[in-house]
Amino acid sequence: MGTDRYAYLSRLRRVDPVAKVWASLAALLLCLFSESVAVGLVTLAVMCALNVALGGQRPGVVLRFLKVPLAFLVIGCLTIVLRPIPEGEPALWAVWLFGRFRWGITRTWLHMGLMVFCKAMGAISAMYFLALNTPMTDLILALERLHVPKLLVELMELIYRFIFVLMDTAGRIRVAQESRLGYGGFRQSLDHMGDLVSLVFLRAWRKGDKVYTALEARGYDGSLTTLSAAYTGGGRMYAWGAAAAALQVAALLLERRLLT
Repeated sequence: MGTDRYAYLSRLRRVDPVAKVWASLAALLLCLFSESVAVGLVTLAVMCALNVALGGQRPGVVLRFLKVPLAFLVIGCLTIVLRPIPEGEPALWAVWLFGRFRWGITRTWLHMGLMVFCKAMGAISAMYFLALNTPMTDLILALERLHVPKLLVELMELIYRFIFVLMDTAGRIRVAQESRLGYGGFRQSLDHMGDLVSLVFLRAWRKGDKVYTALEARGYDGSLTTLSAAYTGGGRMYAWGAAAAALQVAALLLERRLLT
């Protein structure tokens, strides 16, 4: 489902996931804390290029995933750029509403909105690099090796497992409802959707009890033990991560030099 389908087909599938985590995390943190438009754009370009060149992902796939948060980002950034402006304050564009309120765009807020948009897109591209090249099972093992609290890792593993259970259960119920002429109108759709949600909750609850019983029957002592897969060394990934970080720092320095 989702990014996992591409992660299992990635060229970086067998690369040490810890190296991919550190490379993505370094790019993410530099992008978020740089307060720079240029760094956000460089992060977006570099991580997308690494996805295509190293991971073997098709450019159309990467762009399709990048379009997912665009609507939210555009609406959020518009609320930053377009806002009330006191009378007399210079503005790039302004309009009076109802003869009382002056709304418009100033140079400061335009730069702020652009910076937020570029930082968000850069951070998203860094996370997509990790998601499109690292299956969830490998990521969970990497978090264990990085000494993330065991309870948190096990909760992630169980939640990930139950995503598929809930999807399968909801799909079966939906097919059964549609075969009985469900969702024929707006009111009928609401009724059937309510039934679907309640049934999924009840069946998930029962499934959770069965899973816990099965774990106890197999000697569950409070922790899940899994075997790590064989990975190739992550030296090249660390090198690529360092190169990406160097480009981000160079973009930051160049931007500050041009603005001063």
